[in-house]
Amino acid sequence: MSDQVSAVVVAAGRSQRMGFDKLLTPLAGKPLLVHTLERLQAVTLVSEIILVVRPETETQVQELFPEAIATGKIKLAHGGVLRQDSVRNGLAAVSTDSQYVLIHDAARPFVTETLVSTVLAAAQEMGAAVCGTPSSDTLKEVTAEGNVVQTLDRNVIWSVQTPQIFRKTLLAEAYDHVAASGVQVTDDTAAVELYGKPVRVVHYPGFNLKVTTPSDWNLATCFLTMGETDSPIGQEVRKLLHDLNNHLTPLMGYAFLVGNEFAEGQKGKRFSQNIQTASEKCTEVATKIQKIARELFPRKEEKS
Repeated sequence: MSDQVSAVVVAAGRSQRMGFDKLLTPLAGKPLLVHTLERLQAVTLVSEIILVVRPETETQVQELFPEAIATGKIKLAHGGVLRQDSVRNGLAAVSTDSQYVLIHDAARPFVTETLVSTVLAAAQEMGAAVCGTPSSDTLKEVTAEGNVVQTLDRNVIWSVQTPQIFRKTLLAEAYDHVAASGVQVTDDTAAVELYGKPVRVVHYPGFNLKVTTPSDWNLATCFLTMGETDSPIGQEVRKLLHDLNNHLTPLMGYAFLVGNEFAEGQKGKRFSQNIQTASEKCTEVATKIQKIARELFPRKEEKS
């Protein structure tokens, strides 16, 4: 029998950097939290979801997922003062049958089956695993005044994300250790590290954005509307392509007519021919873009 995986989704934050409750605010047609939970529910490896929320938002959350909550596919738990408290509360609600627990940020709506299976495979081998990417930026250690202390070696620096997957007993023991020590951790792998156990980092090259800032919000909107029938972005792309073709077609005709006013070899003839050639190439490129746009933003009649 395959290992059972319970997902603990942390949704008890206050979105202070965004300035509004981003999880319950519509993004590309539905609340950000709904996007994340729908993607996670589609992952076949996940047997249950424990959603950790603030008590004051519980009623709103229940209205978003009435059927899933009623059938027990989604369980609710209350958040704590710190993120680590929220995760511990979620862990307490995990089924006794689950061998592994997946911790995920509610503000990451791009989780996939491939991502979960990749991290789970590493967790089954090591006990704890997290996805991430090697740092591509130059990193500086900086004082509170903004002065550079030193440049860090980015060759050994990774940016880690969620999901983070653990053997359930290991994470529970690690958080008991953290609580007894009275320390704070910023993510769940840090708890395991403090407990003295190894963590495997898995390179994930896919798109796994965490929506934290207004610019993240705009970027997520673009990615979430890709493939949606008659999305606003798709409508705008089709309009722009239509306008471009409407300009290119007469331009080619004008270049042909102007060219007829000059004899072969004259400068005006060569000039008009160059315009016509450039217009034809632009039309070819526009046709290719149009094909891609139909795949990304299909109309209802184009959906199979």
